[in-house]
Amino acid sequence: MPLNTSEQKALVSTLPEDLRLVEEAYLSEEDFLNALVPKVAYMMQYNSGVFFQLLYKLDVLEPKLKVAMQQADVPMAIARLILERQMEKIISRRDFPASASKEEDLSW
Repeated sequence: MPLNTSEQKALVSTLPEDLRLVEEAYLSEEDFLNALVPKVAYMMQYNSGVFFQLLYKLDVLEPKLKVAMQQADVPMAIARLILERQMEKIISRRDFPASASKEEDLSW
């Protein structure tokens, strides 16, 4: 599926620093995944503790992660989960923007 420009920028900017990709045009989800998979594989191999903390912060669901860990290509499966969750957040923020009045009510 092609990604529009705002989705591309949001995907790149919402990733944690350890998984951050170079800001370039990702024409499709496949391009994005192909750029993310090597970072996932590296973190899994060399910094797994931090990596799993990042997945927790990204709100990747544990049951889905367990399924991904059973796949033949684990880094790709996890990259797909990251993409899926980030897109859910982007769409949610787009469809349900926070109003200023609600934010004021929450301030101390």
